[in-house]
Amino acid sequence: MYTSIRPGQVWLDTAGKRIQAHGGSILYENGVYYWYGENKEHTDGASDVWTWGIKVYSSRDLCNWQDEGYLVEPDVDDPASPLHPSKRVDRPHILRCPQTGRYVLWLKLSGKDACFVILSSERLLGPYQMENPCLRPEGGEAGDFDMVQDSASGKAYLYVSINHSDVVGYALTADYLNVQEEVSRQYGGLH
Repeated sequence: MYTSIRPGQVWLDTAGKRIQAHGGSILYENGVYYWYGENKEHTDGASDVWTWGIKVYSSRDLCNWQDEGYLVEPDVDDPASPLHPSKRVDRPHILRCPQTGRYVLWLKLSGKDACFVILSSERLLGPYQMENPCLRPEGGEAGDFDMVQDSASGKAYLYVSINHSDVVGYALTADYLNVQEEVSRQYGGLH
């Protein structure tokens, strides 16, 4: 049992294994924190494995994390799948949509395939189903991004670097599965 967080040291889960939640986020629900992120346990720099699925952990104290398994398993059988370990899956973000009650998960593919992969589930811990294997707002490459939700209105927004240039804000559709309209644009052409 951990009694504190120790920056710079290897962090183990409650089973004594290294936590695999790279580029992750934390979602709080019903007294439990859920930390989810990229599983890098098979990423060694020598193979083509970028991410081996998305793992999820739970905690009540932010120090001790229980492995809850895969939020999204890698698709090892289909090299063309956006969930194949060789694809550059990055930075998962989850929002719960008040309109549908579903959890909507946005992933980013980096590199030549730069786009968003969108999945959804009735339950936070899954299973997640593919909703869109490749969304490119404005037809451009999706870069670093974040998502926010207005707790009062339930509206959600995506903020993303398009083509490594402009940072664009979009209102999401009511089901959170797509962008609806541009609401802001900053840093035009600054790459």
